[in-house]
Amino acid sequence: MNSRKEALNILFEVFKNNKFSNKLLNNLIKKEAMSKEDIAFIFKLVYGTIQYKIYLEYVVNKVIDPQKTDYKIQILLWMNLYQLKFLESKAYYVINESVEITKEINKNFSGLVNKVSKVLTNQELWKVEIKNKQNIFALENGFPFWLYKKIEKDYSKEDAKQFVLFTNIQSKISLRVNTLKISIEDFENLYLEKYSLIKSELLEGFYLSDFNIVNEEIFLKGLVTIQDQTSGLASEILNPKPNSKVLDMCCAPGGKLTHLGQIMNNTGIIVGNELQKNKEKLIQENITRLGVKNISLIFGNALDINEEDYDFILLDAPCSGYGVIRQKPEIKLKKYSQEEVEELLEVQSKLLEKAYKCSKVGTEIVYSTCTINKDENEKQIEKFLNNHNNIKKIYEKIFFGNEFNNDGFYICKMKRI
Repeated sequence: MNSRKEALNILFEVFKNNKFSNKLLNNLIKKEAMSKEDIAFIFKLVYGTIQYKIYLEYVVNKVIDPQKTDYKIQILLWMNLYQLKFLESKAYYVINESVEITKEINKNFSGLVNKVSKVLTNQELWKVEIKNKQNIFALENGFPFWLYKKIEKDYSKEDAKQFVLFTNIQSKISLRVNTLKISIEDFENLYLEKYSLIKSELLEGFYLSDFNIVNEEIFLKGLVTIQDQTSGLASEILNPKPNSKVLDMCCAPGGKLTHLGQIMNNTGIIVGNELQKNKEKLIQENITRLGVKNISLIFGNALDINEEDYDFILLDAPCSGYGVIRQKPEIKLKKYSQEEVEELLEVQSKLLEKAYKCSKVGTEIVYSTCTINKDENEKQIEKFLNNHNNIKKIYEKIFFGNEFNNDGFYICKMKRI
C-alpha cells in the first residue's frame, strides 16, 4: 500500500467533500495491511497538509495556474511542499513517488508535477511576501487571518498568537480512567509505565498518551475511555451529587455523559438527550463498554425536552468548534456566513433558555463549548444572566489549549437561586 497515495485520497475527501479527517484517519487503524509506521506517517502527512493548507496553497500558486490544474494534483503538490519544508523529506523520494501517483490520476500532469516539485525545493520560494505585513504571521502558520483577528479582538494579541502556534502542534490522546471498573491506584500500577502515560496536571484520573489505545484491552474492557481533559473538567465542575436527577442536553458521543455516571457512582438518574438518532449506537456502545447503569437516552430536539425539575443540567452546546482545530484542522478552513453565525447564536440562546425552564431553585447548570469565541461564550452567558436575575454565575473559565496540552474550551457554571 502506498502511504502517500492513501494520504492524498483522504485529503481529497476532506478538501473536496468536506469530510472530517479524524474519522477518515481512524478507519486506517482497522486496516490490517497497514503497519504502525505507515499509519503514523499518513497521520502526520494528512494533519500537516490540512494545518498548513493556506500557506501551502499560497506558495504552490506562485508556480501553477490553479484554474488549469486538476484539484487532486494541486493537493499532491501541497503534500510535496509540506514534506519538503516541514518534514525535511528527501526531495528525490518525494518527487519520484508523486510523479508515479500522478500517472495513475492523470498522466497528462506528470510532467507538471515533476517540474513544479523540483521548483518547490527552492527555499527562496517558501518566503511569504505580501503587502499587508499583519497577515504574514497567520499565513506562515496556515491560519485564516479573519479568525486570528477575531481571537485577538476578543482576548489579546498574545492569546491569539499562542493559540495559532499551538494549533499546529500534534495533540496527544487524552484518556480518562473509568473508576466504575478500576481504581486510579490499581490502574497506575498496572498501566502507567506499560503505555508510557503522562499524568494530567489538570485532573486526577486523566492521562496523556502518544499511543492510540482503541484496539487495546484496557479500552475494549472499559477501563479507560478517550476524553479531553477540559471536557472532563466540565463534568467535574458540574459535580452532580449521588442519587440526583441530571440532564445532559446534547450528549453525543457520550464522553461527558458517562463521566457524569462515573462521578455519581451509578446512582440517581441521568437523562441523556441527543438530536441525531443515528448516534444512538455509538452512545450506547460507550455506555455499555464503561458499565454505566444510570443513564436513560432520549432522542430529539433538546428544545422539546419535557420541562421537569432537574438537580443538575449540562449543556455542551453546538458551536463553531475552533477549540478542537488541533484534532480537526479543517475547521479553520470554513468561514461561517453572517446568517450562519446568527443562527448558531440563536440556537445556543434558545438552549440556555430551555435549560432554565428545566431548572428549579438550587439547580446547578454548566454551559460549555469547544470554541474560542466570546460571542458564543462569555457574551452568550452575559445575555442569559441579564434575562434571569435569579441565576448566579459561580465559575467561568476559557482554555486556549496551551495550558495543559488540552483542547480549547469554555466552561461556565451557574446556579438558580
